[in-house]
Amino acid sequence: MMRPGPLAYPEITTERLRLVCPAAPDFDATAAYLMPGARAFVDQYPDEEAVWWSIATVIGHWHLRGYGHFAVIDKITGFHVGLVGPWFPKGWPEPELSWQLLDGAEGKGYATEAARGVLDWLFREKGWASCISLVDEDNARSVAMVERLGARAEGLFEHKITGPMRVFRHLPKTKAGRKLLEGFA
Repeated sequence: MMRPGPLAYPEITTERLRLVCPAAPDFDATAAYLMPGARAFVDQYPDEEAVWWSIATVIGHWHLRGYGHFAVIDKITGFHVGLVGPWFPKGWPEPELSWQLLDGAEGKGYATEAARGVLDWLFREKGWASCISLVDEDNARSVAMVERLGARAEGLFEHKITGPMRVFRHLPKTKAGRKLLEGFA
């Protein structure tokens, strides 16, 4: 079992957003995601029990890996708009930058803004050399988003549950990173 050192609870801020660790003791994941009236996930099952398991998995990922999805909060309204962050469950080819917005938060640029903040944190603070995003090729909005972020398609990943996903590579916005990224085109 992977056991990172003491868990840090980072916070990332962007122009409009606060990204906080949902495993942090001062974040109330129950109120944000599980209480009646909480905003629904885009792909949420109608089963409340499944939502509980999903949130427990997000929090557990932080404890197992030392990183994970951030809860994304609009700074002005205080609304939770989704989860964005690095994700590396068993069976994945390598760490992925992924996102999941809550109902009503789509189409406002939240995912792109949060993803830029997370990528900067991963490359600057965590020292990652790259990460991927796995995107269903029929999801035109997500394909456009990873392209806006500067990622390049580099092939397919076949997962027994999710099926075929396009692999997009993110690299740091450095001269060396841009040169490497050009090699994946």
